[in-house]
Amino acid sequence: MNSEKTGYFARLLAAFLGRDVPPPVSGPTSSADERQLEFQATVSGLKMELRERDEQVRQLKNEYAALEAARQRATSEAAADQLERLFKRLAGTLGNLNVLTAMADAGREVETGDLIQLIKGLEKELGRAGLEPIGAVGEKTLFAVASHQRMSGGAVRDGVPVTVQIPGYRLGEKILSKALVSARADEPRQEQDNGPDRD
Repeated sequence: MNSEKTGYFARLLAAFLGRDVPPPVSGPTSSADERQLEFQATVSGLKMELRERDEQVRQLKNEYAALEAARQRATSEAAADQLERLFKRLAGTLGNLNVLTAMADAGREVETGDLIQLIKGLEKELGRAGLEPIGAVGEKTLFAVASHQRMSGGAVRDGVPVTVQIPGYRLGEKILSKALVSARADEPRQEQDNGPDRD
């Protein structure tokens, strides 16, 4: 019986190590022994399948991590390229603004029209990059809490008529700065002319 057990363990060890399975030791075996051997062989096969699955999962995780790293690098490089193109387009306008600033600092007269043209060119290039103004100075609109902020700091309900004092900006769907607005109650009331005072 000992030799029979030894033969079984030798075959089981060989199966785990991937070696050739030695033939079973000859001798009388009962049906219970055969069933036990079949069960243990099934368990051994399942363990090997689990090890193979674990290895496949590990490989898939490594491949996914490599793909994700490559995607992040590509996204970062694309964003850097986009910024570089934007800065190249803005370089000339910023240089001219620097010249006008130096002239003003030196006490020389700066043409307002030149300054306005440069600012418009700057806004145009930023608009091409996706930067959009929220409202325009003096624009009458209805208050929206998502894109407007009252200058006085008081609360305003959505839908209340307001006037844009300082435009805000959005980049795509993201609000970078809300437009500063004034409600009718914020605007100064004009004095009514009742004529000369009466004694």
